[in-house]
Amino acid sequence: MRLFLSLIVVSALQKWTQAQIPRKAVASVAEGDAHLFSGGSLLLTCDVPEDPSPLWTFEWFFNGKPLASGMSYQIWKARVLQSGNYTCMAVRETELNPTGILETQLSAPLRVDIDGGWIILEAPSKPMIMEETMSLTCRIRGHRRTEVIFYLNGREIWRQRNRTLTLHHLTLEHGGQYSCRATWEVQGLYHSAESTGVAVTVLEILTTPQLLASTIQGRQKKRDLKLTCVTEVNTRESAAALIHYYFLKNDMPLGPATSYGTFIIPDVSAEDSGQYSCRVSVPMLRRMSWSTKEQVDIPRSR
Repeated sequence: MRLFLSLIVVSALQKWTQAQIPRKAVASVAEGDAHLFSGGSLLLTCDVPEDPSPLWTFEWFFNGKPLASGMSYQIWKARVLQSGNYTCMAVRETELNPTGILETQLSAPLRVDIDGGWIILEAPSKPMIMEETMSLTCRIRGHRRTEVIFYLNGREIWRQRNRTLTLHHLTLEHGGQYSCRATWEVQGLYHSAESTGVAVTVLEILTTPQLLASTIQGRQKKRDLKLTCVTEVNTRESAAALIHYYFLKNDMPLGPATSYGTFIIPDVSAEDSGQYSCRVSVPMLRRMSWSTKEQVDIPRSR
């Protein structure tokens, strides 16, 4: 009997604990594109991936103001004035909360841009990573056959009849402001229009590390030297992001590789002055990089 009651208490406690964990709604595009021409349509949907209960009710907001209720929100015959940030949240009843109501956190803003012009440049909204492949599409209202010119930072980089440009093996130089211009013929008359610019960011796979050195209070009022190696790995696979750190003084290793970006030298004195640096390695990505050398001067104790 005691075991049975204990199981009931544990189960109730688990449910109560789960009810206290903040959940976050997610707004996404179900049909169409978040960047569309005026007159087009778009279907947005809201859900709670952490708790896919059918009991949720949903509220939509446009630029922070209440907009509509329902799991989905449809934009018909889109107008430029409907461009902005769309967010949503979910609410449902619960017995595990004193208020009787369980609310999610507001979703991250979903940006919708409605263009009243003739041309839209479709480009990645999230940062790209070096050596990846990127596609740019110059969308023309009415899907006309056309000649397309692609620009990077105002300079022409490619001219073709295909509306999609694919760039392989990206480098940092591929980052910048892209736009496109299209020319087409209608009943013997030529028309031309240019898209608005779209910023594209290209990230390094492994950034150049920076060594930070500082003295800290150690045991028994002694000074320790704290070395911190700051770097960043950009990859789509989190398992490949394991970094090996090496710390050096005057080009000599201070110890074996470590998975921590901090190294402490205890009880330092003037003899520990010198040029310190760090090296980082990401074996699964076959990447390695070195910091510049930093002169560290430790004054003599008085």
